[in-house]
Order: sequence, then C-alpha cells, then structure tokens
Amino acid sequence: MQEPDFDESARWEAFYKTFEGRAPSALLSRALDLGVPAATPPQALDLGCGSGIETCLLLERGWQVLAIDQEAMAIERLRTRVGPLAAGRLRTLQQHFETLDELPPAQLIHAGLAWPFCHPEWFARFWQLQVEALQPGALLVGQLFGERDQWSTDPDRTFHSRSAALELCAGLEIEHFAESEGLGKSLRGPKYNHRFDLILRKPNAL
Repeated sequence: MQEPDFDESARWEAFYKTFEGRAPSALLSRALDLGVPAATPPQALDLGCGSGIETCLLLERGWQVLAIDQEAMAIERLRTRVGPLAAGRLRTLQQHFETLDELPPAQLIHAGLAWPFCHPEWFARFWQLQVEALQPGALLVGQLFGERDQWSTDPDRTFHSRSAALELCAGLEIEHFAESEGLGKSLRGPKYNHRFDLILRKPNAL
C-alpha cells in the first residue's frame, strides 16, 4: 500500500469539512428508486465513502454496507457519523482502489465522484472488479470525469471521452447516462466540470 501523503490527507480533511452538510447524492437516490434484486439484507459497496453521507443513506434504507476509502480520517468520520445506525450492518476498509484484489458480491455499488481518483494505469482492472462483484440485476452508480474537465491534465486521475465512457457500459444495461459540463466549485475556488453520471445494471443471468 502507498505511504500516506500528508498534504493530500489535509486537502481531503478540508474537503470533508467544507461539504459536511450537503444532501445525499441525488444520483444514488435515483438508483435506489429503480430497485435491485431481493436479498436479506441487501449488500452495498460504497467506494470512496468520504465522511459517509451516502453510506448513512444506505444504512437508513436497510442495506448492509462495506465502505471503502483510502483516507483513515474518512473512515473515522464515517464511524462517528453513523453511530448506532450501523447496528452491525457496516464494515469499513481503508485501502487504495489500485491495491484492491477483489470485491465482495453486491446488489449495489456506489462510487460517487470516486472513480476518477483511481490512477489510469489501474482503472480498467478496478472497473472489472466492480463488474464482477455485481450480482445479476445489481446496479453500478457513479460519476466519471470528462476529457474537458479542468483537472484533465492531472496524470494521476482518470478522465474519459464520451465514447470511452460508453465503452465502459458494454455488457451492462444503461438505466441512466447523462453528460454535463459547466462552472462549479472546488476547495480552491471556481472549477470547470465535465462529467458523466452513470447508473448501470448487470443483466440477469439467462
């Protein structure tokens, strides 16, 4: 596993504090309304869980959740946030996406804005791990950064053209695919965003 980058950790801590009060992801809420295969309890993975806003939403909806983040402070914030809500239904893992060897079976995988933070060299492998973990009928939910995003010159992050984003959907059913771009904000001020919002479903076994 990589040695901790303390400057990077400080930036993530500032990010968590800045967006602490935001609402849960509308994309995840939309996905939950679509329905998934029945399971008792349903299993979800929250990749790049941050301070746990979406993890809490999943727990409130009755899911059992494995939350993964590379930052120890993210896991600490998550555990503080969920408190008794977890009730034995939350597991956590501090790990970089690039070093994951496998993911457990799941009815839903949520990645928020986490996918782009996997290094390009490892992204294809990381994506395949998620597809393999999806159970028939399960949903894969998250956002990709587009090639016109302001951060697209960063060699450690992964960016996609529209055609490349659509290629990732091969073999999965597209429930939602939306491209957007425009001025947004980051910790360092205004930022031009280009992204793709995806909700994909693994086909049911024949």
